Amino acid sequence: MKNYSQEKYIKSLVSEPELFYGLNNKYDRIISILGGSAAIGQTINNDIDLIEITRKGLPKSVLQTISNILSISMEKMSELLHVSYRTIQRKSDNDLLNVYSTEQILEIAEVISRGIEVLGSIEDFSIWLRKEIRALNYAKPLDFLDTSFGTGLIKDTLGRIEQGVY
Repeated sequence: MKNYSQEKYIKSLVSEPELFYGLNNKYDRIISILGGSAAIGQTINNDIDLIEITRKGLPKSVLQTISNILSISMEKMSELLHVSYRTIQRKSDNDLLNVYSTEQILEIAEVISRGIEVLGSIEDFSIWLRKEIRALNYAKPLDFLDTSFGTGLIKDTLGRIEQGVY
């Protein structure tokens, strides 16, 4: 993996939302969602890089970025990761999260990227996350982001919306 000093620099979705919409590469979009190149500190060019990041762990600061994007509290974020809120509070921003939390964050970042792509904006995606969806037995998509099966279901639902078979 290369450092970003040798590669392009990607800004955070939170700080530069206009630039996010111009990113066509799935991996660049994930980096932007996670807080940009500065937060990740390495490139993501393929799924192998995602596996390496998962094994290494993401910094805790990424949690705040994701919770800001989703407009949820850190308490709700801790529920999505199945980690106690107190455990998250004890970590400093640079402390690395474990494999399981990192993997779930990466899956949530993929859902965010796909949601923005399909629904057109972070605002529309955020509203959609909180609606009771008939295809999900009138549950809210946000409530499914705590498992890999749930994130897969949300991505499938977004795909159906995109294809017009929702």
